Amino acid sequence: MLDLTGKTAVVTGAGRGIGETIARLLAEQGAAVAVVDINLDPASGVAGTIQSAGGSAVALHCDVSDPQSISRLFDEAEAQLGSVDILVNNAGIGNFKPMPEVTLEDWDRVVDINLRGVHLCCQRAIIPMCERKSGKIINISSMGGQLGGLKVAPDYTAAKAGVIGLTKSYARYGARYGVNVNAVAPGPTATEMVADHFDPSSAPLGRLGTPRDIANAVLFLASSMSDYITGATIDVNGGMLMR
Repeated sequence: MLDLTGKTAVVTGAGRGIGETIARLLAEQGAAVAVVDINLDPASGVAGTIQSAGGSAVALHCDVSDPQSISRLFDEAEAQLGSVDILVNNAGIGNFKPMPEVTLEDWDRVVDINLRGVHLCCQRAIIPMCERKSGKIINISSMGGQLGGLKVAPDYTAAKAGVIGLTKSYARYGARYGVNVNAVAPGPTATEMVADHFDPSSAPLGRLGTPRDIANAVLFLASSMSDYITGATIDVNGGMLMR
């Protein structure tokens, strides 16, 4: 039931870290994957690795803060791989400035990438999905968007909280057409962007998350095993937030 053979997936921010692991795992399960990143070189490396392992992948450039770039991305993905069945909105940036130091420029950049970009990608993907009455959208939020926090700046937490609300809105829209829209909210994860800012012992399970931990949740939501789940946020945080 995790088999994605015949499906096409678009994964943003897939040049490294969590996004790379998601792209590789979806490809392992049979999906043809558009490996999307603002930096094409690392995306090309990930796509090459997938191809070398016998999978299907293309590397595509996209700046998710730019609506025209998003439009080109989906046009290219559809032309090269076919209709998009799975969208994973993973592209994002962090901000670890203390609250008083967050500038308006910081706020605009973080919100444009982490929230507006998710909306624009969802909007572009969901319309053809609804026409086909099938599709899966998975948005990457954050535990910080649920709890706030002193380690990450308020622009980041606000944007990630917004992703959860956005996910529910798109889930309600897509439900009547058989399109599932869900979110994954990672806790601190051992990636280049965040690992140095958190103590592994802060999690009840005694370690930081790994990109594979997050990718496993995404795979579940991308597969037919999640067909009766929509509008949900799956917490992957080692027990740091229990509800």
